[in-house]
Amino acid sequence: MRAIGASVLLMLAISVQAQEGILPPAQEELQVWPALSAVPPREGVGSMQEEGKSPRRAFLFSALLPGAGEFYAGAEKRAVVFAGIEVIALGIYFTWNGKGNDVEKEFRAMADTSWSPLDYLAWRVSTRASRYSSITHALPCSSFVESGGSLRGCDGRETQQYYELIGKYDQFVSGWEDVVDRTGNRVEPTDIDSVENFSSQLRLVYEVKRDDSNKYLKRASNVLGLILVNHALSAIDAARAARISSQGKSAALEKRARFAVVLPPQRRTPLLVMYKPFY
Repeated sequence: MRAIGASVLLMLAISVQAQEGILPPAQEELQVWPALSAVPPREGVGSMQEEGKSPRRAFLFSALLPGAGEFYAGAEKRAVVFAGIEVIALGIYFTWNGKGNDVEKEFRAMADTSWSPLDYLAWRVSTRASRYSSITHALPCSSFVESGGSLRGCDGRETQQYYELIGKYDQFVSGWEDVVDRTGNRVEPTDIDSVENFSSQLRLVYEVKRDDSNKYLKRASNVLGLILVNHALSAIDAARAARISSQGKSAALEKRARFAVVLPPQRRTPLLVMYKPFY
């Protein structure tokens, strides 16, 4: 009732002013004065936008921890989804990465006890090796094993190549302690002529273990890539959720009903009108 009374008084006051010639004569454009608005003026809406959720903060939170930005923006369900994906993916990653590293330790320990770099180098400089076998790869870390038979001090990448090549290529078969000829008889490393005619069961087992390790580590690497994608998608989604949240609040305020006093063109008497924005 107070609002209606104030509105009538304001309308009457403006009408009196118009009749007394205080207001300018006929207007070419519609003049509008906010009166008894149901919401604060636009300045209030602007301050509400400033107090809304920050898309930048939401993006940063989810980039660091998927789901955190969604929770900050008020999208709890999506926060649970992204956080759940992160937990599950991390669990799978650590499981496969751990298995890969464990199997790698196993096949490297097997090589250290069952493959002799010194036996291989002794065969490598023999006339049989140079005459009957095709030598395509140099032994990584050879300078270290020649001096003391140890890989200590050898570069990490070269060490990785060392453990890969000794099982992958036939030319290194002479270093395995169980090397046999086609008939299954044990032979000395220096008795080997063509490496294609000799084999080692230890080498086959070694290759299976090395292959299993690589599979686990490859899977872990793929999951790590998915984890990074989850971080990126969550960050983008969180920024979007924060933006929608802030815009939704301000838009709801701006679309509420308002009252205003208007002065139509060619008229001297103001009117009290109610309107609702739809933009």
